[in-house]
Amino acid sequence: MTRPGKRTTPANKRKSSGRTAAAGRCPEVSIVLPVYNGQDFIRDNVVRLDDFCRSRIPSYEIIVVDDGSRDKTRDILKGLSRRSLRTVSYETNRGKFGALAAGMALARGRCCVFTDADLPYELSALPYVAGLVNDRGFHIVIGDRNLPESVYDIRTSWLRNVSTRVFSLFVTVLVTGGLFDTQCGLKGFRGDVARSLFPLVTDHGFSGDVELLYIALKYNLEIKRIPVRLESHGPSTVKLFSQAWKMLGRISQLRLNWNRGRYDSKVLKRISSQPY
Repeated sequence: MTRPGKRTTPANKRKSSGRTAAAGRCPEVSIVLPVYNGQDFIRDNVVRLDDFCRSRIPSYEIIVVDDGSRDKTRDILKGLSRRSLRTVSYETNRGKFGALAAGMALARGRCCVFTDADLPYELSALPYVAGLVNDRGFHIVIGDRNLPESVYDIRTSWLRNVSTRVFSLFVTVLVTGGLFDTQCGLKGFRGDVARSLFPLVTDHGFSGDVELLYIALKYNLEIKRIPVRLESHGPSTVKLFSQAWKMLGRISQLRLNWNRGRYDSKVLKRISSQPY
């Protein structure tokens, strides 16, 4: 796996108390936010997320990974003083899953959740995901916009909706064997699963979600799909139709990686062999 770029922002070292995780203790939930060029929203969203978690989650930490932003994101994060907050910044952009891998490596939670830094999904999903992982025992919980219970509070384009469903169907047939919304930006993991799974992902870009779920399914991990409420979304720079064709080559690489032992993990083997 490519070595991370230089860290330029140390984690917040202020002593925590109350509902935030105290130093040395494992919080109930770690929330990882990868961000790139988020100066317009990152301050307000971190404050909003922290205020919500303080009232709804017994103990938690928020980890923001600045993935080589070229705007003022890094300076804004340096100026944020929140006891629950830990930040790390990199000089170069490594892609979504490069940033997520860095964040998950720092996460101490029993449940580790990632979501998009613009917080597009209703925040009430976070304690629900944590409960499914920590109390119900699911290894992975993923938001699925294809479920009939999912709600869109905003209007999305016809082309975006169709392309998302076509891509999901494409991945279903060739990778997952079930109608998974692989690209939903809300996923939760048991802590030991996250810390073992993310280092195995080789694609740090758009296909990282597919690779992650491919590995999880190969290990027969228990995956729970949940409906989500989409409250906002930024402009998409991903062309799903073209990505579907590119996925053909990636799928053959995933299978080759598996057959060559690239995804071998003693921890995941042990986890998958334990009674659910």
